[in-house]
Amino acid sequence: MLHIEKNDEIEQLRQMANHLGADFIENYNSAKLTFDNHHGKGFISTYQIFSGLIAKVYNLRLTKELKFTKKEVDNHPTYFVYCVKGYYFHKFENESVLEKIAKNQNVILSGNHFDGHEIYLPSEVDLQISILFLSADRFEKVGNKKAKRLEGALSDLALSFELDQKSNFFGEINPETSQFAEVLVKNKRIDVIGMLITEGAILNTLASQLLNHEKYRNVSRRVKISKGDLNKMIELGDHIKDNMNTKISVDQLSEISGLNAKKLQKACNYLYGETIGNLIQRLRIERARQLLQTTELTVSEVCYKVGFSSRSYFSKIFTEHFGVLPSDFKNSFYTGEMIFELSYKSKASEETTIDDVEHLVSEAIENNLDHSVTGALVYHSGVFFQIIEGTKSEVLKLYDNILKDKRHHTVELIWKGVKPKRTFGEWSLAFLGEKDTNISGNSANLTFANLAPIMEGIDDSEIFSDILWRRVLNILKVNRS
Repeated sequence: MLHIEKNDEIEQLRQMANHLGADFIENYNSAKLTFDNHHGKGFISTYQIFSGLIAKVYNLRLTKELKFTKKEVDNHPTYFVYCVKGYYFHKFENESVLEKIAKNQNVILSGNHFDGHEIYLPSEVDLQISILFLSADRFEKVGNKKAKRLEGALSDLALSFELDQKSNFFGEINPETSQFAEVLVKNKRIDVIGMLITEGAILNTLASQLLNHEKYRNVSRRVKISKGDLNKMIELGDHIKDNMNTKISVDQLSEISGLNAKKLQKACNYLYGETIGNLIQRLRIERARQLLQTTELTVSEVCYKVGFSSRSYFSKIFTEHFGVLPSDFKNSFYTGEMIFELSYKSKASEETTIDDVEHLVSEAIENNLDHSVTGALVYHSGVFFQIIEGTKSEVLKLYDNILKDKRHHTVELIWKGVKPKRTFGEWSLAFLGEKDTNISGNSANLTFANLAPIMEGIDDSEIFSDILWRRVLNILKVNRS
């Protein structure tokens, strides 16, 4: 049985990824493991919508049953569980009987006064499970309007359901919730639109489960949205994202989509959990955050590029969403508070020799150390793959120099962005080459392996970057130990 001890949801998912031999992707407030091996096939992801509300999604089929325990330390949220497909079993520690959680059953569990859980996922069953972890005591620290609305809903819920006691609710079959939870468990997009779809699905799923528990039947009167209308709404999200520097009205979007204004608002609220106006504003703010992270544009340039006409209003909205002024947010990448990462691939020049590669590595190790830059370089079949990480200014400066280097050409940026910690913190530069590469020298920074397997099955750029470098890191650690 797998025993998960970490309290942080992302770290718990990382531990599970190791157990399943899965690829693992981590971003700011989300993580995802993906596997297709002897354990089965599918993914598990976790996402924090804001402090106090976290979602975990299972979308998988196991070839062998999986049992695991999960400890809770100083954190006992309320769990809102919903199976879109399949079933699984759960019990709290010290309980003797596993409870079956069935398809479409509305389940609310209070984790208080329990130290842990035991969970059993059956084999050869298609599992699509949504689990929302809600800690209302953290909401007061969040300046998020949606958090405030949920806080009010939970106060009403507490009148009939004692969240601070050892209370569990294995409710009736409630198929209405599936229309929201299904969006959550099936969404595979990892871009801004995907993030907002996930967030809307979480809020809608939670609201539906709360309403069902309180026996309010108005949830059953919600009109289902057709798949065609949903696809039109997703396409509109992409249109807004691509045209956010211009004025966008509901009438324009209605004309583009062919949906009348009422149906348009309904589809938007269903998919994203908010109005068209709020969606446009949030896409603009998310794009602003990305530009501040990944470009050298000033705050004013970013403000106008994403469609705001007033910098003061832009600063106000940005602060409401992220809790920090855009200028302070931008500065954090230059002070080392956040790590800036960049990865690329390029073709080695024909005249580049193995000795040149060895010299390149030695030179980079010394220079990177002076500028607190870490990373790794892979040389495979005449192609370089490199990741560099550090402060934004140092990484971008180094990348400018790399672009001018004559030892390679056809430089293709794979991904750039920020993350909370370094992947290659132990190496100012680690080198990984083919096992049969004939490189002289005994440097501890030179490692060799069969690289063909780690280059397979990766096509999305951001996923490519993350999976490639985690596979490289695993090889480096194994060879170094």
